[in-house]
Amino acid sequence: MKIQFQILRPWLPEILGAIKKDIKSDYLPGSHAFYRTHFGSRPQNRLTTEEINNALSQALLDGDEDLAEWVINRWVFKHGEIYTHFADRLAGVNPDFDSIQTLSPEQSEQILAGAKEAFGAKPVFFFAALNGVVFPEAIFERLRNDAENEQTEKLAEEKTAGQQQELTKIIERQQRELARYEQKLAGVLKRYETDITSLKKQIRSLQKK
Repeated sequence: MKIQFQILRPWLPEILGAIKKDIKSDYLPGSHAFYRTHFGSRPQNRLTTEEINNALSQALLDGDEDLAEWVINRWVFKHGEIYTHFADRLAGVNPDFDSIQTLSPEQSEQILAGAKEAFGAKPVFFFAALNGVVFPEAIFERLRNDAENEQTEKLAEEKTAGQQQELTKIIERQQRELARYEQKLAGVLKRYETDITSLKKQIRSLQKK
């Protein structure tokens, strides 16, 4: 268990985030020793998500097997479609797939066919690591690389989206400022036209005299 979570260390906040409701409503209220050790007598509603994730992550990295089993079960339950995919494919290798000791590269490719496209690189890697799927090392490293690349692409997309959002805000702010300026200018022009009309009337009046 400890090894699996060491491999998944960079993604632990994301893995725990997928089951955060279960953690708050089930695990923390039912795990009194864990709660006292990490949070003392503080009320649960005063705990931040970051504090909870940090405590759980450290326990997982330290090898808390009960917590590891709980996290794996809850995460897999939330991703039943991935479990079904793997279970069906592994059953084709051996109906008792829990007894499979190793998978050949060919078997691995058959199991993974379509998985990344259907579920995403990260969830597939998370499932393989959490459940100890016995892929060859080269296959497992490819899954990790795919997950890292997907993470990098997502961060780049979020950065681009953030920049676009900021640009949109700047444009909208400038448009509002321009509208206010145009409104102010229209008021000045209206006063100017009124003054000109009044002046012309005064000139005509003087000319008559």
